[in-house]
Amino acid sequence: MSILLPLYIYPWSGAWEPLYWEAAKNPNLNYTVILNPCSGPCLSSLPEQAYLDEIPKLARYPNIRKLGYVATNYTERAIDTVLAEIHQYGLWPTLVNDTRMSVDGIFFDETPGLYHWQKHDYLKAAADAVRVDVGLGQRIVVHNPGALPDHTWNYLDLANITVIFENTFAAFITAPTFNELKNFSSVTNRPKDAFSIMLHSLGNIPDELVEWTAVEMKQMAAWNFATSTSAVGEYWHSFSTMLDVFITKYAAR
Repeated sequence: MSILLPLYIYPWSGAWEPLYWEAAKNPNLNYTVILNPCSGPCLSSLPEQAYLDEIPKLARYPNIRKLGYVATNYTERAIDTVLAEIHQYGLWPTLVNDTRMSVDGIFFDETPGLYHWQKHDYLKAAADAVRVDVGLGQRIVVHNPGALPDHTWNYLDLANITVIFENTFAAFITAPTFNELKNFSSVTNRPKDAFSIMLHSLGNIPDELVEWTAVEMKQMAAWNFATSTSAVGEYWHSFSTMLDVFITKYAAR
């Protein structure tokens, strides 16, 4: 089981310390963090110095790997721009002469949910670009439609991991959604490690409910994360007060 964490927190001094502390505390739990310095890799320049200083520190932890963020705008974004951003992430170690800046693949945000053959071709071109780029380490492809795909007509064949739910805790615990998430792996005949769930807006709930959520998420998907943050657009821009409770229970065997 692993954590898939959107690390959209600006790296002010000490801002990423909660992640480092959790990674050191739980060495048997793998963390895949998504880097997003410029809503992408900063095509026209290097990331700000704060990122250049902080990203290499992630390499101190063998249980942390990095992905680069690329938005597709539901395949409405020019494919040439998407391909250029993929390549730019692969160039990071060379551009700054530091192998610790390398990432292991791409997190494609805003991927479509409804199937269309042209969208499939677009996403295949993007995935193929990741898988041939020697600068991208493990060459992992993650899709984030944020919602459950169709059982049959989908893009699951193109990604190593698909985020099948990114929504509020309240939406997560509705009976139809909860049951479909529980059954999705068996219905699609795909392993749980092909799926991710990201929950936000848990609010100020008791620790016991946070722990219950961690256990339930592990039964549905292998790559998960949850936060109490509920401010629209800020879900992944800070570490919430429930971070340690969630990860401690999530890491438990």
